[in-house]
Amino acid sequence: MTISTRAATYKDEAWLFQLHEDAHKELVEAAYGPWIAVQQQEFFRPLVEEHEVFVLGLDGVDVGALYLRRREEDTWLELMEVAPDSQGQGVGAAILSWVVEQSAKAGHGTMLQVHKVNARAKRLYEREGFAEVGETDTHHLLRHP
Repeated sequence: MTISTRAATYKDEAWLFQLHEDAHKELVEAAYGPWIAVQQQEFFRPLVEEHEVFVLGLDGVDVGALYLRRREEDTWLELMEVAPDSQGQGVGAAILSWVVEQSAKAGHGTMLQVHKVNARAKRLYEREGFAEVGETDTHHLLRHP
């Protein structure tokens, strides 16, 4: 199994939004109500425009995306999405390790937030060394030292 990253380009934008829907529609509906595509596109556009975006590959096939931003002393993992049919194969764990390693090299910690309805992702983050440092009405805030 080979996991890779590459910088996303404008040519990836439609694919990235489809991945977002495939990976998050169920979670969005559980947390906020019906998925409204226009509303989600309005939410999604700043993610692409304001973050360093990577496409994640598994054995040469695009299967996920990663959205990063530097904030103060931390690297924020704003969003990580893996296509549902590629989940559970170690992509998320490998990418988390890569992000934490890159952040540490830069002298930063790594922060993220996870929907309270996404217990599976929270367990992954905790297994990878993240600890809860706060919460909002909808999210747990986690940090890796």
